[in-house]
Amino acid sequence: MYDDMKKQFIGTRARIDSHRWGTLTVESASFSGAIDGDLIVYVGEPFGVGEPLVRIQSDCVFSLVFRANLCDCREQTELAMDRMVRAGSGIFFYLRVDGRGAGLAAKVAATSHQERGMDTYDANLAIGIEPENRNFDAIGEFLRSHGIRRIRMLTNNPTKALSVRRTGIVVTHEPLLVATPTGNIRELYEAKAHKFGHWIPSDLWRKRNK
Repeated sequence: MYDDMKKQFIGTRARIDSHRWGTLTVESASFSGAIDGDLIVYVGEPFGVGEPLVRIQSDCVFSLVFRANLCDCREQTELAMDRMVRAGSGIFFYLRVDGRGAGLAAKVAATSHQERGMDTYDANLAIGIEPENRNFDAIGEFLRSHGIRRIRMLTNNPTKALSVRRTGIVVTHEPLLVATPTGNIRELYEAKAHKFGHWIPSDLWRKRNK
């Protein structure tokens, strides 16, 4: 029932006024398999740009809704949108699946292990799921279908860049980092750099000598 309902609205566009980023165009989409679909947010007119800014952001209800300090998802969202607005255009893909593709129930279970001192990578393994469960090929195909062959991707995650590159898109990655991380974010960056292989400079997570 939900899939049929979703399908009839895929590709629908609307305009919304944002308190922070002005007027945005939003489009319903389906990339992740989320039961209620995904969202594309357009800043300006990105299809007329030779190498548009692109951000792929997965849902993170703890950070984006409840402002939990477990991760930098809210900060990354704000940084990416700010960059696009300053540039005059960009495409923001918002995937409605939490927990790096594992889903919200799995994320709650993994977070219970983080409470006991595990990092985000080991917490996923502890509940029997892979730390990274997403595939971004469909986004690359979408970009190609709209005539885009080169992008500047706002990401620290090589999996996102490589997945889109597989579809024939030339991807230049640009970092999206909290400039002065503290506490949990610094620990997150260490896990992401060491265990996920993310592009995060060591000075943002390495413990400083006192």
